[in-house]
Amino acid sequence: MKKASVLLLAALGVWGCETIRPKTPPTYGGAVSEGLHEKGASGVLPFLVKETSTDTTYGFTETNPVRVGGGKEAGARNQQRYLNALLGPKGQPIEYQLEGSCCAFKIEAGGVLNEGQLDIYSVTWKGRKEPLKLYLNMYEEGALAAPMGLTAAR
Repeated sequence: MKKASVLLLAALGVWGCETIRPKTPPTYGGAVSEGLHEKGASGVLPFLVKETSTDTTYGFTETNPVRVGGGKEAGARNQQRYLNALLGPKGQPIEYQLEGSCCAFKIEAGGVLNEGQLDIYSVTWKGRKEPLKLYLNMYEEGALAAPMGLTAAR
């Protein structure tokens, strides 16, 4: 009897603490999210990216990185939200991996000693032999689009 009471109280405690998740999570940094797409993967809900860039350097060079914003507090999460919103050229799910950081630059506040770095992600999908390298900037924000060769989940 005592064991059943403890289990019942524990279950009530868990259910009593449950929260309701909003339909659209808050936007971190300044990257614009108007909602979510239905193909989102992982535990980090993706940004809604509607367009594909026509700039061949967008995201592929250190001089024109994808600016997801968020800084120290939410920058890594914004990078995941952005990458989770991308698909391969024919709508294939992508896989990505952080390769490292590079390309130090001065920022007004945050970072280490007011210096930020770009993160480089390796992106691939089924049928792609060589991964793409994408440069992401978590210290500055900007309009989000899929880089050429990828598609936006819409």
